[in-house]
Amino acid sequence: MDAPETPNVPVKSVERSIRLVEAVQSRGGASLTELADDLDVAKSTVHNHLLTLERHGYLVRTDDTFHVGFRALDHGGFARERVPGYRFVRSELHDLADETGELCQFVARQGGEGFVLFQTRGSDAVETQFRVGSHGPLHSLPGGKAVLAQLPVERISRIVEENGLATTTPATITDLGDLFTELERTTNRGYAVNDGEHSPGLNAVSVPVESEAAVLGALCVVGPTHRLNDDATERRLSNRLLEAANELELNVTYSRA
Repeated sequence: MDAPETPNVPVKSVERSIRLVEAVQSRGGASLTELADDLDVAKSTVHNHLLTLERHGYLVRTDDTFHVGFRALDHGGFARERVPGYRFVRSELHDLADETGELCQFVARQGGEGFVLFQTRGSDAVETQFRVGSHGPLHSLPGGKAVLAQLPVERISRIVEENGLATTTPATITDLGDLFTELERTTNRGYAVNDGEHSPGLNAVSVPVESEAAVLGALCVVGPTHRLNDDATERRLSNRLLEAANELELNVTYSRA
């Protein structure tokens, strides 16, 4: 029997299309010339990719500027609804935002990154760059350490080996030993804190959400440093988050029964 062919991975044309969509999004809209310069690819090649993506609704065009199309929402919405307890998370976040007045999120892990799957703004929430779909390294993203602390040491080491410990702000943990020390603290107290490690001036308190020994994600309260910078506030928010996580875990468990 012939040996199987070595797969040609990554597929460059697919990778180029993905990079184009990401570049369009990061620019908030981009022209053919801008995208060709960004990717250092011939305009003719970029043009063919853009027209294909436009035909399928992943990009739309206004005059000579391309934007991300609504078609991407279909995939994101479908992916989010696969999360166990999808309908319960939204309700819990609304309650948390009403009570705390802050920005409240549910963050889930995919590979070495955390993704904001849900987000609700309280009455006093500050403006941030976060939105549904925002993602970042687990070691720095609000909610990320709450998720990491529930994983086996070997899995954490593999995530760091594959993804590194990128510096997001001067406060980001970039040493593996320091990360394990912080994760041990997180496990001992039952919740994680983020002191400006992803966004300067923003702190967060988060707790993990589990179901049947699997980590579904983390509930987070995110706010400005001047409001989330003392032990009393940390305890108050962590207690409320732990209550919400427990209720969410029960709802998920019994909805499967």
